[in-house]
Amino acid sequence: MNNNQNINENLNSSENQKTSSSSESRSEINNKFNIYEKVTNLIIEQLKKGHIAWENPVIDGCRPQNLITGHIYRGLNPLLLSSSDTPYFMTFNQILDIGASLKKGSKSFPVVFWKPFVKEVVTEDGEKEEDVLFCLKYYNVFKITDVENIPAKYLEKTKIATNEVKDILTAEEIVKGFKTCPRIETTQGTPCYSPSLDIVKIPAKEFFRISRNYYSTLYHELTHSVGHSSRLNRFADEGQSFAFGSKTYAKEELTAELGASFLMAETGEKLDIENHAAYIESWLKALQNDNKLLLNAAGKAEKAVNYILNRTA
Repeated sequence: MNNNQNINENLNSSENQKTSSSSESRSEINNKFNIYEKVTNLIIEQLKKGHIAWENPVIDGCRPQNLITGHIYRGLNPLLLSSSDTPYFMTFNQILDIGASLKKGSKSFPVVFWKPFVKEVVTEDGEKEEDVLFCLKYYNVFKITDVENIPAKYLEKTKIATNEVKDILTAEEIVKGFKTCPRIETTQGTPCYSPSLDIVKIPAKEFFRISRNYYSTLYHELTHSVGHSSRLNRFADEGQSFAFGSKTYAKEELTAELGASFLMAETGEKLDIENHAAYIESWLKALQNDNKLLLNAAGKAEKAVNYILNRTA
């Protein structure tokens, strides 16, 4: 989306884990802003080291997943796990259950999820109603290279390509599968999405250095398009204009960047971000000024990706 364009959360981790007295078991924080800060600080630390977590959400060509259940971590979680040297993880209880052990000094990775709870509210008419709210929580996982004595039957899984052919979508299939895809027009100008016209404009493929740059750019603009009133109506949720440099502009741009990253991960590919130094500097400033920006944008991006892929969860 260009600078002149004017343009709920549902982070998923469906694994059910048992409670442990260990300090590395699932952590439940009543104050959700503690989790916002924890997650944001983790990404900020990576940015300061020159690592852009959403540039490559796959590890060694494989999507981050649980070794025992095969559950693939989606939404923000691949970003939180992206600094690992392996795409396979386990919870502390899973390590104990299979008779393995954790190496001394091993550090955990957080996996975030939203836990629903029902709150009774009284309407203006005095009627009692139930309102479903969501509380942000997280639990910890460990990369399997920090685990010793893993039975061979589990390690066999790491020798097989986890991203089976049926689970890998080609770049073009994603576009063709977007049931309410806006019109895509070729332009010689800057790629953008026009909400008023509901049109994505993008240069022809031959103008991009490699084909994945074309698709990552297209996915960025398609993520914007999901905010249109005929789709998820994300723009109305903000209730503000997306002036360049504003918080709403930053959130929408990060939403589109993460959406492109998540969609590229569906193809087994990565983003190619140019001018890393300037890119990192701009997002460092934005994240340091708003510790809710990343999680909010990731939640909206995940919703957009699920909408594009016609996926319910």
